[in-house]
Amino acid sequence: MKHAALKSLAFAACALGFSALPAAAGVIVYKFDQDGCSGSGCGLTNYGTVTLTDISGGVNVKVSLLNNSGLIDTGAMSFHTLTFNLAGSPATITNLPNLWSYTGPANWTPNGNWGTFNYILDCNTACSSSTPWTTGLDFNVAGTGITTTSFIDSGTAKDTYFLADISNPNGGTPLTGRIGASYSGTGTQVPEPFTMSLFGAGLAGMATLRRRRKLQAAVA
Repeated sequence: MKHAALKSLAFAACALGFSALPAAAGVIVYKFDQDGCSGSGCGLTNYGTVTLTDISGGVNVKVSLLNNSGLIDTGAMSFHTLTFNLAGSPATITNLPNLWSYTGPANWTPNGNWGTFNYILDCNTACSSSTPWTTGLDFNVAGTGITTTSFIDSGTAKDTYFLADISNPNGGTPLTGRIGASYSGTGTQVPEPFTMSLFGAGLAGMATLRRRRKLQAAVA
């Protein structure tokens, strides 16, 4: 009876682990590689990344810019600090830095054939063209069913997932304008810790069963 109970528990844990694997914690990286600055551009081929990570109740978003580039708010309605699109239920944005704000769901179409965006973040007085936000940005997007796959592109051939307004020092002559982030081709599906613990428990139980059977066979 004890062996039968252990066997049932082991297979149940494995089954639960396998069934939960599709509900994995996703990590997807987008690269700011689309230069929309006026003239010849802001001078770089890679301005940084946006990293999305599934968390409980939503997604964590980390924006990291390179080469002293910084997020800005020009104060013009045709420019916003950071914009993106979400599919599905309306979301709430939390953990924004002091003085930052967001609008959404909305329907904003910037000039420059970037498409349409439904979530808008502005740094307001926290940054400007002369004092850009260079420390990166880390916030959460919460909502029913919101995951890393809820982020969609803006609906143009550019496949822009995030659009930012930046300032780049460019060797002492600051340049400002828009940059877009496309899918970088990197993304993983990392099983959640609880899922892995269930799967591990099942494997451990099955290993124990095998050892007991070997011992019984040796004694017999």
